[in-house]
Amino acid sequence: MKKFEAPTAVKVRMKALGVLIQAARRERGFTQTQLAERTGTSRPTINRIESGKLNVVWETVMTVCWLLNIPTDPELMDSESRTRLLTANAAVQRIRQKKGIDDDF
Repeated sequence: MKKFEAPTAVKVRMKALGVLIQAARRERGFTQTQLAERTGTSRPTINRIESGKLNVVWETVMTVCWLLNIPTDPELMDSESRTRLLTANAAVQRIRQKKGIDDDF
């Protein structure tokens, strides 16, 4: 039995949707963990959605989009909103918190 592989067009749209979801999440000030709690899923699932992975339950993707008020098809988002989100997302720098004790006096 041949393993199913999604068409390239589907992969491209899922990747684009993931980028928009990440941008909308950051714009609203949610961490992946906070968004996961609000949608009733796990942080790794939110990470997979934002990475454009295809092995995520569609109901979860739709719930995330609904919560962030973005369309489930990136082609349906108006260009002004899309540009604003992507520009703001590009300006965000990821900051990792140090684990352990900060003993620098």
